[in-house]
Amino acid sequence: MKKQLFLVFLWVFAFANAQQNIFHTADFWKLNPTVEQVKQKIAEGNSPTSLNERAYDAVSMAIINDASLEVISYLLSLEGNDVHKRTHDKRTYLFWAAMKGNLPLAEKLIKLGADVNLYDSHLYNPILFAAARGTDNQPVIELLIKNGADINYRNEQGANALLLAIGNMKDIKEADFFVKKGLSLKSTDHNGNNAAFYAARSGNKPLIEQLKKRKINIKALNQKGENLMFAAAQGARMKTNTLDFFQFLEKQGISPNQPNNEGITPLMIVASSNKNLEVIDYFIGKGNDVNQVDKEGNTPLMWAALRNSHEVVVTLTQHCKNIDTQNNEGFSALTQAVRSNTPEVVKFLLEKGADITIKDKNQNTLAYHLLDNFSPRNLKAFEQKWELLSDAGLDWTALEAENNTLYHIAVEKSSTDLVQKVSSVNNSINTKNDEGLTPLQKVAMTAKNTDLLHLLLKLGADKSVTTDFGETVLELAQENEFLNQHNLDFLRD
Repeated sequence: MKKQLFLVFLWVFAFANAQQNIFHTADFWKLNPTVEQVKQKIAEGNSPTSLNERAYDAVSMAIINDASLEVISYLLSLEGNDVHKRTHDKRTYLFWAAMKGNLPLAEKLIKLGADVNLYDSHLYNPILFAAARGTDNQPVIELLIKNGADINYRNEQGANALLLAIGNMKDIKEADFFVKKGLSLKSTDHNGNNAAFYAARSGNKPLIEQLKKRKINIKALNQKGENLMFAAAQGARMKTNTLDFFQFLEKQGISPNQPNNEGITPLMIVASSNKNLEVIDYFIGKGNDVNQVDKEGNTPLMWAALRNSHEVVVTLTQHCKNIDTQNNEGFSALTQAVRSNTPEVVKFLLEKGADITIKDKNQNTLAYHLLDNFSPRNLKAFEQKWELLSDAGLDWTALEAENNTLYHIAVEKSSTDLVQKVSSVNNSINTKNDEGLTPLQKVAMTAKNTDLLHLLLKLGADKSVTTDFGETVLELAQENEFLNQHNLDFLRD
């Protein structure tokens, strides 16, 4: 049966992933392929050594998705997959084995020469990475220590293995493993967060109660003036906390409405990421000021408008005195939503009367912020926001900071589709910015191919224009190491 399912899987992916390396897909590895099946996919042209856009390769994907030791060993035998190879976040294969608690693989990698004290781009070593992902990894941590790994190593926030592990512990006795290795239960990180803070991020009630019994101060403030409410509001990786946990902390005598040293309140933290309306209402009800600003001028509504749900934005707007309040950068809630939230949130804020003409401190309009965050991956949302702003009367011809037109902004994204879109609302294709450059000149200096040059010329760009130093578009392109490999005769007068 498993073999039949695997064959069906391969048949489907022959169509769905014709241009994708099958070794970069989690679904392939989750069906636990054999060495023979892996060899077959290599023969079909799938690279067992290449990295994808996020720097994962076949070996890292195989480890993460629990492929067999036999398959992983085969992949490791291939040239280009040595144990020192850096993958996502500069992690070697030992990091992924440690994360998964894969003791046999970790032993094999160490025998092959894997460095147990290497650190990744977040300054985690394999011990910290294993500790942060769960206490079931203690056998691997023991192995790493026996092979010279530094148990006292801390990440860039100053957290040691005990602090990173404690949020996932089911019982405080699990911490004794780390204490016996020389770490203290009273450890704090660089910001003064003790073990209770790390337990609070994960919403771990039993651990907080047990830490209290072991004389860990659960009412302590860290160096930012934050209590456990802030830690709980931040949550853990892929996890936000529920109303029940915040109420539990309050019963422990921890204030739910105490701002930190920078004027940030727990409401601001949950407004940015917690989609639970009960939690939002709880902090409002406990006296967190919906109109309070932090040191950067952000209100809870601005935090929510940046990336939280439509429902949270609606709730906060009901308590907001001024929907057009701007932070120190001149961003309003609408600016934040245009940049990175959904069309639904943008539509709601416009319907509530948010100012369509608002400019940031650099005098950039909402058009700039929409284009500045353009990505082909979010094309549908981009188009919907464009239509919403158009319907609300946004002036697409207004000059942006440094007298840039939307063409100047669009060409920075190297997208012909975006430039084509701008051409439908803006005819200032030959305007010079404060640098004295037209969009065509800017492209000639920075482009990696001629596509944008051809498009701009088609749309009416003037190739006879010169810079303030008398340089022609052709001369600028000839100085571009990417473009001078192309035939540039089309730029001659």
